[in-house]
Amino acid sequence: MPGRHSAPQTASSSTGLLKYVVIAVVAIVVIVGGVFAAQKALGSGCADTSTYTLAADPAIAEVVTQVVADVPAEDLGCASIEVTATDSGEASAAVSMGSQPPSLWIPDSSLWVGKTVRATGSLVDLASKSVATTPAVIAARTDEVPFFDSWLTALQLKGLRIGNPLTNTTSDAPILGALSEAGTDDEAVDSVEAALVPIAQAQAEVKNESDAASRLDEVIEDGGVAVVSEQTLVRHQVSGADLQATFPPTGSFFLDFPLAVTEPDSDRHEGAKAAGLALADALGSETGLATLSEAGFRAPDMAPLTSSEAGAERGVGEVASLGIADQQTAETVLRRYQVLAMPSRALVIEDVSGSMGYNAGADTRIELTVQANQTGIGLFPDNAAMGLWAFSIGLGGGDQDYRELAPIQRLDEDVDGISQREVLMQQMRALPGLVGGGTGLYDTTLAAFRQVKEGYDPDFINSVIVFTDGSNEDPDSISLDELLETLRAEQDPTAPVVIVTIGITEDADAAVLQQISAATGGSSYLARNPAEIPNVFVNALKARAGR
Repeated sequence: MPGRHSAPQTASSSTGLLKYVVIAVVAIVVIVGGVFAAQKALGSGCADTSTYTLAADPAIAEVVTQVVADVPAEDLGCASIEVTATDSGEASAAVSMGSQPPSLWIPDSSLWVGKTVRATGSLVDLASKSVATTPAVIAARTDEVPFFDSWLTALQLKGLRIGNPLTNTTSDAPILGALSEAGTDDEAVDSVEAALVPIAQAQAEVKNESDAASRLDEVIEDGGVAVVSEQTLVRHQVSGADLQATFPPTGSFFLDFPLAVTEPDSDRHEGAKAAGLALADALGSETGLATLSEAGFRAPDMAPLTSSEAGAERGVGEVASLGIADQQTAETVLRRYQVLAMPSRALVIEDVSGSMGYNAGADTRIELTVQANQTGIGLFPDNAAMGLWAFSIGLGGGDQDYRELAPIQRLDEDVDGISQREVLMQQMRALPGLVGGGTGLYDTTLAAFRQVKEGYDPDFINSVIVFTDGSNEDPDSISLDELLETLRAEQDPTAPVVIVTIGITEDADAAVLQQISAATGGSSYLARNPAEIPNVFVNALKARAGR
């Protein structure tokens, strides 16, 4: 089967996540067995039935509805179960906040249960640790299946359609897979976060991200690759789609669909638990497993899908299950992703003092900085807003050390027939012609901070990005202490403006730049040579998420 990888499945890898949830969270109680024996005491008929709501992830809701419809009320403990397709993130919020939570809940992953337990501090009964499983895969047209050796590499695939990691585990899966590969290696975890920056920025451009089935339709029409579950792919292939899936040799992260009892009413909780246990038994019966398999789901043991009635292979075969060594780290990375996915509103201020004309190899510092800045701007999607100032002593005329070259506007905004992005590119290419004079750092930084604050937009991350290769040389400017005190006093915690400083070469006053950034909760970086600036842009974007 082209593009298929297989790896031995081990007991430790396949149960790593569940062990974490049970051991670290502790609060989850698993109840097994004896359901139908207990039901017999109820008799063969039901004079009355109690109705319980079940929030099931959309991926499995249809199958659960089908199974529920085939189970008599007396076999559910004289209960009626109403199934509603609900995104796992939405259901988790309802349970955590106590806002009309369902009686029963089938999220797409045990991760949601662990997160909810920690948020509420309450016990959560599990009627089943898993009613079905399916691994995450990378899908492409049959003749365009890529090879990649890890999930980190997969995150860097060109044209990757990932979905929204904030709402479902299918979209989380490549991130979780990469974190599993990284283990407890801080540098490896850092590499995963860096790989998420362009993905998150692209996410910001398309807030209403398509679901997994729609992503496959886009792949069929336009090519590229998409993160989906094996189950989604199998359902698509039934309709004749010419698609193939693959995964790295390391294995994949499995969606495991636990069945949790979340009924908050103490008088109804035991009844909901009995109904949940009975439903888990029905889903785990020969008929239930056959129904799940027909829909493309694996059994809880993660065994490969059987062939179709026509003898055609289904799915990707044996897959090693990747577990998460530290769920807290995974949740932290995903929280940072949420911040990264917010679009940027930034004012870039560029030092054009005389020292920026010094040679740095075959080019000058300013020429290399311009090239690197243009590459860095390419990391921002069209819905980012950006402006540009240049600064050196007296550049703006009189006592003003800065000159506005482009006001802050969206990068796709039309400016006299060209986009704002191209305006910025043109103005950056002209920066070498402005080089001269001393470094007017302090006054310019304060003015830029106030400018961004004045136009603050709550739907964006608002920031000032400072590039300089020196220290303040303006004898008539405010002092460093005055600058820091003013920044702290004028910072509004409800409308924060972050200053990110980037020192160019060792000549930059790194200690001062760090103090300026810290005064606003920002971060400071030193590019020892201008070639490092694109990576600094990535780090600056990551810094918005608290690193």
